[in-house]
This record gives sequence, C-alpha cells and structure tokens, in this order.
Amino acid sequence: MESTLGAELRQFVLFRLGTEEYGLPIERVQSIIRYETPTPVPHSPEMVEGVINLRGQVIPVIDLAQRLLGAPIEHSAASRIVVAEADSGLIGLAVGSAHEVATFSTEEIMPTPSAALTVETAEAFQGVANRGDRLVILLDPEKALPRVSYGPSTAIEEAQSDV
Repeated sequence: MESTLGAELRQFVLFRLGTEEYGLPIERVQSIIRYETPTPVPHSPEMVEGVINLRGQVIPVIDLAQRLLGAPIEHSAASRIVVAEADSGLIGLAVGSAHEVATFSTEEIMPTPSAALTVETAEAFQGVANRGDRLVILLDPEKALPRVSYGPSTAIEEAQSDV
C-alpha cells in the first residue's frame, strides 16, 4: 500500500468479537497466544475471566466482548488471548480470533458514527476503516483497555469502572 503525501501509515492487529472485526494498534500488542482457561479470581467483575501465568508474569484476562458489547465471548478452537500493554501494565484480551496485521493510512480512517455507539463505549473507538468489503472498528487503547495494577486491591476492580 502506498501512502499519499502527508498521510501517516498505522498498523493494527485485527481480531474478531462475534461477527465484528476490530483493530488494536500494533505497538500496544506484545503477543497473541492460544486461548487457555484463566484461573478465576473471586469477587471480580463479570468481564474478568481470571488470570494466567505468561512466562512467569501473572496477567489478568478480560473478556473484551463482555466489556465492549455486553455479552460474553463464545470460546472456540480459534479463540486467542491478545496480550496488550495497558496504561499500567500487561493485560490479556480474550477474543474470538486474531488473524492478521493490517496497515491503514490516516486518511483511510473515518470517524466512528456517534449515533451507532452508546455513551459508555463511544470513547473506546478511534475510528473505522475499510478492509476490502468489510469494516474494521479501530480501538483507542487509552480508552478501550482497562487500567490494571498488581497490588492488593488488584486492578481487576478498576477494570469495571473504565467503560
């Protein structure tokens, strides 16, 4: 893909939640792993599936469909955990599948129609881009990813107040 003068190119990791396709800026994605059932955390919000141990680090796993769409993801053999950098640490995002990296110019990214979103989720999206015959919803990691902390009050509690 060629860029026009003045247009910046941005890369996004594309993944599915149900029938919709989303993108997260590649600079925020550390890795993508096969879905493994997290260890539940008592008294955690509904969107928190639990925690996993990834290379010696305990990472909370958030059901991104539950967080953004209000309904839990249906796990399958294609399900993945996108390990992303949130503002305060690593977080696992349970998604239906993660399948490619796409490059969009800033000119290709259109504003998300505000009428299509709820007040709670409007800030989580930075725009929409065409990818062939489909639309990709691009997430704003500052707003879409919950804050995490690893102290005694675990940020799993903070995750529910972010949307």
